[in-house]
Amino acid sequence: MVTLQKSKWKHFWNGWDSLNRSKEVLYSYTKKISEINPLQFFHNGSANFKGQRFFWTNRARNEMIVGLGITLQFSSIENGKERYLEIEKRWKQIVANSFCHSPNSHIGPYMFGGFSFDPKRERTPLWEKFAHTEFVLPTVMLTIKDDEAFLTYNFFTDTSKEKVNQTLLLEEALLKDGTHSYGSSELSSFLEMDPIEWKQSIEEVKRRIVAGHMDKVVLARELRTKFLDSINVESVLSILLEEQPCCYVFAFEREDNCFIGASPEQLVQKESEIVKSMCLAGSIARGKTIAEDENLGDTLLSDSKNLQEHDFVVQMISNSLKAVCQQVTTGDRPKLYKLKHIQHLFTSVIGELKDEVSIFQLIERLHPTPALGGYPKEISLETIREVEVLDRGWYAGPIGWMNFNGDGEFAVAIRSALLQEKEASLFAGCGIVGNSDPESEYEETRIKFKPMLSALGGIRHHDSNE
Repeated sequence: MVTLQKSKWKHFWNGWDSLNRSKEVLYSYTKKISEINPLQFFHNGSANFKGQRFFWTNRARNEMIVGLGITLQFSSIENGKERYLEIEKRWKQIVANSFCHSPNSHIGPYMFGGFSFDPKRERTPLWEKFAHTEFVLPTVMLTIKDDEAFLTYNFFTDTSKEKVNQTLLLEEALLKDGTHSYGSSELSSFLEMDPIEWKQSIEEVKRRIVAGHMDKVVLARELRTKFLDSINVESVLSILLEEQPCCYVFAFEREDNCFIGASPEQLVQKESEIVKSMCLAGSIARGKTIAEDENLGDTLLSDSKNLQEHDFVVQMISNSLKAVCQQVTTGDRPKLYKLKHIQHLFTSVIGELKDEVSIFQLIERLHPTPALGGYPKEISLETIREVEVLDRGWYAGPIGWMNFNGDGEFAVAIRSALLQEKEASLFAGCGIVGNSDPESEYEETRIKFKPMLSALGGIRHHDSNE
């Protein structure tokens, strides 16, 4: 067996050998490294960790995380708010029984994962590889934060020295530089799933809203594409990173499936006692010229239907945070959040926690916001279960990470797709209120499909059907 040079890994093995093996302990070892392109690291991991990779970057691009392998995988069988608390409890137990070595007090073991939009919704085979609640602690993790790069290894004490050694020996290959042109597959077919039935569901929801049962419901639909060859995840990520600079970009692999997207919407970020969220609701297309774009933006800022949608989200998020924060600040009026294909109404929300509240407790309070579910929450969810014509799975659910300090960040998993070898299912939704027009909502979803379609290489086919 090839072994590592003891001197090179002196600090690692000294820590490993000092552990008490009478009980299972997480050993997390972090070291600073030269910066590497995170997409390159993700690609390098395909040889040994294919189907066990995740990728994450925040909107500012000053924090990027790539995980390879699975040291621990955990999910919840609960289908209510207990699912959040169960995951949090298990993570705290792991962290409390761990030994962490790191040159940076903010860098160490992270768990990454997500939640389905609605665990009470009947499952379909489309999402069989994804549990309603699923998180992983990666074996090897690259963290790039504020232009510093760190490599973290996570092992439990019952892992054999031989296996640990084999993993450490992969480091040179994982950190290898290279230039790649990630090839894309050719689109072979393109199918909008039940568009007529979806428009009919809008009319049904409108009738219920007018009758006073609720104020707003978000309805989503699916677009399915097929390709001649297996879809290259690195290629899709590369295009999303280039074309969606103001979005979270994420990928979560489960065997031969990958849930991937570029979401503009933050659900919640917790850093010590400071909490941030955002209200993103109300949409319109981008213009082809500066003048047209500004005119469309002004139209959105004065449109009663979109302003009503946006206000539902602002009120819900701010009220939810006021219950646990000593102060909450929101913008006086919505601003425009401009992306490549679409622009949204946007309001930031910042709070300061008054008590010890975990990020999972915050997720439980906030998900789903009226931007993804509707208002009021419970009757909107019941309506979606009844009339929506797809299984959302992880689409529009929270996806993100929590670290060993209890801080973390979660995005709303919109502008996303489920990749399954040669097929991809894309998802998009719209907020329905009493004066919604089904054709306008349908066109809005076509715009929302474009980021993923562009990354998959199918946008020309989609646009040719307009």
